[in-house]
Amino acid sequence: MKNINRNLIRKSFCALGTYNTIQTFYPIKEQILDEAINTVLRIHNRMSAFNSESEIGKINKFAGIKSINVSKNTFRVLRSAKKFSKITDGAFDVTICPLTELWKIGRGENTVPTSSEIEKALSLSDYRGLILNEENQSAFLKKAGQKIDLGGIAKGYAADEVKRILIQGGVKNALINLGGNIIALGENFDHKFWTVGIQNPLAPTGEFLGTLSVSNKTIVTSGSNERFFIKDGIRYHHIIDPRTGAPAQSGILSVTLVGNNSMEADALSTAAFVLGLEKGIELIQKYGYEAIFALENQQLYVTNGLRDQFQVCS
Repeated sequence: MKNINRNLIRKSFCALGTYNTIQTFYPIKEQILDEAINTVLRIHNRMSAFNSESEIGKINKFAGIKSINVSKNTFRVLRSAKKFSKITDGAFDVTICPLTELWKIGRGENTVPTSSEIEKALSLSDYRGLILNEENQSAFLKKAGQKIDLGGIAKGYAADEVKRILIQGGVKNALINLGGNIIALGENFDHKFWTVGIQNPLAPTGEFLGTLSVSNKTIVTSGSNERFFIKDGIRYHHIIDPRTGAPAQSGILSVTLVGNNSMEADALSTAAFVLGLEKGIELIQKYGYEAIFALENQQLYVTNGLRDQFQVCS
């Protein structure tokens, strides 16, 4: 463990396809942080769509053939993912994997699929094809070729689990950052609210639109800056609209949600990005979240509950 800035402790690790950090303060038992990290690693191992031997990998491998029994935690995330797929009318879709695999954005290929390829992948991307059995905690995909991708919700669930473990271990102040899914507990080492930067989606990592001052909240951003390529003057980003099969064209560059549940915020931020400003605001406020929308017209829209907490960078 490394002691930085008085009693600050920072643990870093890779999981869920991203770089993660947990910051808190002495005194704390090291096994609490170890338990939190190991929990995230278990979630990664069970829920990765890229590992054919993970629980999600097995569901995908046996799509159209048989159901797969899964752990309690994986079933819980699948149930939530299907719920949010239904709530958002498919703007968030747990079975989007055939489309994300088709586009390969972020893998260096920079190829635009043909319309026939998109149509084929669209026919497989339908959350209604995911059948969950509560009695034996099993999951089944109705069509061969269908695939689940929990990338839009698993990090949020993992962040909530880290929060639970820290609180049960007596930790009152911490900053959890799982690849941009952030939970701010209590106060920082100056006994003030945590300051969290909101990434400028058109600038290099670390350049911010502004900062939020928060305590006991989760902050989750869905942005087009994370993975994209430009071809023939067109910018293709990684947030695919499950209804069209192409990168979402909603007039939004990024959506940041602030609320109480990171798993919910993870799914809702993706859906709000796809739906656009008006429908996105309607959706997130229905579930009690505040938001910052960065729009393609270079404007910012900040909901009323954040206007005193959000400071725009000059």
